[in-house]
Amino acid sequence: MKNVQITVDEETLRQIDRLGKPLGLKRSEIVRRALSDWLHRQAVDGFEQEWIDSLHKRPDKAGRAEEWIGAQTWSKK
Repeated sequence: MKNVQITVDEETLRQIDRLGKPLGLKRSEIVRRALSDWLHRQAVDGFEQEWIDSLHKRPDKAGRAEEWIGAQTWSKK
């Protein structure tokens, strides 16, 4: 792991300490989790935007939804 120096306002730091202490979390763990969550959201948002862009370029036909109804049915074995 690498050390990274960041600047955090005092109120945010107080909240981190107040909420993290009962959970046994150190500041660095809370920041790592927050960054990991942010990166995950960016990946999901990027995927969703790519999907939206592709639908704008090549819209799906409304009637095609009927073709997929059978695929939603679970087989009974």
